[in-house]
Amino acid sequence: MARTRVLARQESVPVLGKILPGWFLFCQGGWPCSCQGAGVPACAGHPHRPRMVGRVPGPPPGESACWGESMQPWPKVLPCGDQAALVRLGEGVDPEVNRRVHRLAAALGKRRHPAVREVVPGYDSLLVEYDPLRLRWSDLLRLVEEAAGAGDDGEPIGRVVEIPVLYGGEAGPDLDWVAEQTGLSAEEVIRRHAAGRYRVYCLGFSPGFPYLGGLDPALRVPRLPDPRPWVPAGSVGIAGDQTGIYPAETPGGWRIIGRTPLRLFDPGREEPFRLAPGDEVRFVPVDPATYARLAAAEPEPVCPRIRGSGVGLRILSPGLMTTVQDLGRRGYQAYGVPVAGAVDDWALRVGNWILGNRSRAAGLEITLTGLEVEFTGPVAFCLTGAPVPAELIPAGGGSPRPVPGWTAVLAGPGDRLRVGPAIRGCRTYLCVAGGIDVPLVLGSRSEDLFGGLGPLGRPLQAGDWLPVGLPILPPADLAGRRLPPDGIPDYPPELRLRVVMGPQADRFTPEAVERLLTGEFRVGPRSSRQALELEGTPLEHREGADIVSEGNPLGAIQVPASGRPFLLLRNRQTLGGYAKIGVVIRQDAVAAGQLPPGGRIRFQEVDLAEAHALAWAERRRLAQVRRYLLQQPLVSFAGMLPVDPLQLSAAVAPGAATAASPTGAAGPGSPGGSPAGPRHLRIRIAGVEFDVWVEEEE
Repeated sequence: MARTRVLARQESVPVLGKILPGWFLFCQGGWPCSCQGAGVPACAGHPHRPRMVGRVPGPPPGESACWGESMQPWPKVLPCGDQAALVRLGEGVDPEVNRRVHRLAAALGKRRHPAVREVVPGYDSLLVEYDPLRLRWSDLLRLVEEAAGAGDDGEPIGRVVEIPVLYGGEAGPDLDWVAEQTGLSAEEVIRRHAAGRYRVYCLGFSPGFPYLGGLDPALRVPRLPDPRPWVPAGSVGIAGDQTGIYPAETPGGWRIIGRTPLRLFDPGREEPFRLAPGDEVRFVPVDPATYARLAAAEPEPVCPRIRGSGVGLRILSPGLMTTVQDLGRRGYQAYGVPVAGAVDDWALRVGNWILGNRSRAAGLEITLTGLEVEFTGPVAFCLTGAPVPAELIPAGGGSPRPVPGWTAVLAGPGDRLRVGPAIRGCRTYLCVAGGIDVPLVLGSRSEDLFGGLGPLGRPLQAGDWLPVGLPILPPADLAGRRLPPDGIPDYPPELRLRVVMGPQADRFTPEAVERLLTGEFRVGPRSSRQALELEGTPLEHREGADIVSEGNPLGAIQVPASGRPFLLLRNRQTLGGYAKIGVVIRQDAVAAGQLPPGGRIRFQEVDLAEAHALAWAERRRLAQVRRYLLQQPLVSFAGMLPVDPLQLSAAVAPGAATAASPTGAAGPGSPGGSPAGPRHLRIRIAGVEFDVWVEEEE
């Protein structure tokens, strides 16, 4: 009888082998179209690729109906890579459309589906991030349809919030320019701006940044041609038909006409965000004396305290940029807070497993050049990610010991770890048993450098001391625990990234789409944790680069007016206003984060079915690594048998007979009876027997 080892999931990979009535496809030009399948003639001028995307009412028999040409059903659901969907509920900046967006977000939140990771409202759309291995695409569509039709009055009654503003002068350096451009006096600009009633459509760009609609048409002016590198916190700006407030000191391209003394975002407060979607904002002009008095009355932000003694790490030299990172903060993207976390979360996760930590334990992300740290107690550690030369220097003198990668090493008090520059790749992770035990900020220990959010709010500096948490296993017992060579990822200087086209592929010329899929791009010098800047032949837009701001998924390829694409990474802004030609699948976006400046990229198109099958295979690979580290004795990682995801998908089809029984400790592949390990079952489905490891996903 066939026996295959797999990781059990609640849902299998969807098999999109046929077109069902009422389902639409993606035309090559980027338009979703329902004009093929079920006996309906093909749409003239639209060569189709069979890519199932979403569900809309089907056209009458014998007729063709393409979106953009006839009917406009809402909601529209479009894939954004392999693990996100964009739900459009209208077009443009419209209060009623925005109310529908927030009602749908609230309805999905009430359902608390375990596979829906997060929802990110925009002006007229909602980005839904989900786990495709626990929620099939068809079930996601059904979930959205049920939530949209539930009639939930989900949007809370908005508050009226008055924001005091000091206009002009140093606080509003662009006020006179705006007056000149609009033909109004500076006093009239102030009067008109303060007379408005502004709806908070959404929060994004940076933590707590409100996108406010309702600006007087007479005040509409273009953005700056080149954004300022830093805009002071509290600055009030206008751009196009929007106005907004910068909660923190960040780059910005809006015209600054004033400043508020109020702090819009403070993670130390019980309610971190002063504004919420649906609120109404009224600006109240104040004089300099009132501004100073209000500013003095604002409580200072509470900074997390880090104890200065015990077992930990002392930073002797931080290298180019080293930050504390875990798997990121979830649940706050709707308020403009990026997920952040380790760019190469695969390397951090596996490093934590080597040391017996939970997946989410925090470590150090070392970028390009190395660092030097001193241990202030016995600590088991390992280096993962980009390979680096490293040595452990004993406290009492003696010859330094080389430190291999992906291997647990025991350090004593006073020992120093010296890490050199990356040989390949660009991000190395220093993981320690017990994790870096700095305080949580909004549920995470990750540093978000763009928003200045985190335990320190900055990269590490010489002299910093970081505490280490209590390890689950004794550090001495971990020494020598390692990942075998055939399980260690390679970090080549050139990658082929698989991409799901859309959601705005139709806004680009056919030549631009072809150039994306056949050309080569290089990673530019301005790349960061937010995004990779890609250098190559520009990609031309057919309908302009700007779109109404919407959620940004991991791996999105944004193309501004310059035509130079940017590949968004973990620290991306939550909302973006540039067209996205495609979205790289998650595992490839993680790999791309290891490319240094000068690294080369090519793109390969995959459809949604292929993307989900690849996600399934990647999750199984990760489960095999976890299982390897739990097994005693160790076995060859390469010897584990693969499984065809489509075979499993067929086996768990409705009606298949299923039987399950727990295995004994002596069964094949037993994890050694560790209580922290996964449950081990043997399941027989439709005559095929599987060894199954079931563990809660983190």
